[in-house]
Amino acid sequence: MIDGCLHYSTLTHTIFTWTDTATPVDICETKIKYMKMITWLNKKIDHLLQPELLRPENLGQLPPGEYVPIPSDIVLPSIITAFAFVLIRHIFDRLVVYPIGTYFGLKDSTPRKTTFDHPVLEHEYKNSKSPSSDVIMVLSKKTGISERTIQFWFKKRKKQDKVSGIKRLSDSSWSFAFYFVLSWYGIYVLSNKQWSTKTEDCWKGWPLLTVSNDMYYYYLLELGYYISYIYMLFTDHKRKDFLEFFIHHNVTVILLILSWSVNVVRIGTLVLCIHDPVDYLLTFAKSAVYCKKHRVADVCFVVFLFLWIFTRLFVYPYVVLYSVYIELPALAENNSNIQTLDRSFVIQFLKALLVVLQLLHILWTILIFKSAATKFTRGELQDARSDTEDDEKDDDDDDDDDVLYDENFKEMFNNNTGTNGIGQ
Repeated sequence: MIDGCLHYSTLTHTIFTWTDTATPVDICETKIKYMKMITWLNKKIDHLLQPELLRPENLGQLPPGEYVPIPSDIVLPSIITAFAFVLIRHIFDRLVVYPIGTYFGLKDSTPRKTTFDHPVLEHEYKNSKSPSSDVIMVLSKKTGISERTIQFWFKKRKKQDKVSGIKRLSDSSWSFAFYFVLSWYGIYVLSNKQWSTKTEDCWKGWPLLTVSNDMYYYYLLELGYYISYIYMLFTDHKRKDFLEFFIHHNVTVILLILSWSVNVVRIGTLVLCIHDPVDYLLTFAKSAVYCKKHRVADVCFVVFLFLWIFTRLFVYPYVVLYSVYIELPALAENNSNIQTLDRSFVIQFLKALLVVLQLLHILWTILIFKSAATKFTRGELQDARSDTEDDEKDDDDDDDDDVLYDENFKEMFNNNTGTNGIGQ
């Protein structure tokens, strides 16, 4: 029985070797139970995600040692990879981000409470962090607090939510590190693939298309990263376009899993390789801004802007979408098997998600051009895609605070933080 354990995965061995007090037989039996559970779960994953894509006679045509995608080979490993990325992110922050941020004078302080609690004002703050004068007038009548004090309350409340420079640098630096490494790895993976420059070959022989080891690891790392980043969206600083990022990352995860399940990995790797190189330029520009290296940020942003337009608005639609919507149906006309698969719900759903991705590209292009316009009109580079909603220049203007400050606010704040509980 113990010898039989040698045939199980290295991952299982790693998980259970910490049990030093158990006997070898107990450990082996535990491993067997664990592997039965994993096997059952993998079968459920395969049954749920992979249609009857390949018949046994198709698989019999594969040369020895060749591999076609199976969902269970990437779903659970990608979740484990996501956990690993979260851990690596914390290590990266401690060993890389904090020393660099400290060197450039960035602070890691948590904003202290600088205003009093008030449920009515808090409710309005959730709706708008900068209410109009008419709204402030209504709030003044509703609460009995002067308009001047309410105006000052919103200003201080926004400062209270302000994100530290180290936190911003952590977010952008981690994204830069990942996209930089995976961009070049993706280029390496596709460098010797004929179908990367002749996209109609992405469909010839489909669905019996083999996947190499480098393509598998490319997919695994990308999927693990995006799963981990969905979690990080809730732990990193708040973004203007949180919803767009949340939709984008979830669409990306679904695209990766489904494309793997129906073996359209070749088009999937093209999509990844088109996206990653542009993203690391933007994240590096953001990091340079946080480190007060504005000239470096400006150069990176200009290069990024041209590459973004080229890859997102030209290469992606005219290579990926063209291949999916034009080349695939044309090939399907002469192959009944491919035609059936092309008309399946899964493929149609994948096509729709690729269009959603292009719509997000257009939306972000508009935001990026707004950022570029801000740069040329104000001389400041701002990332319209991901800066926090409270990132406004006047938040740091202490002179404005002195003008707005009044004794009424001071009294209410002192009472609220003391024993009287005003504003509760």
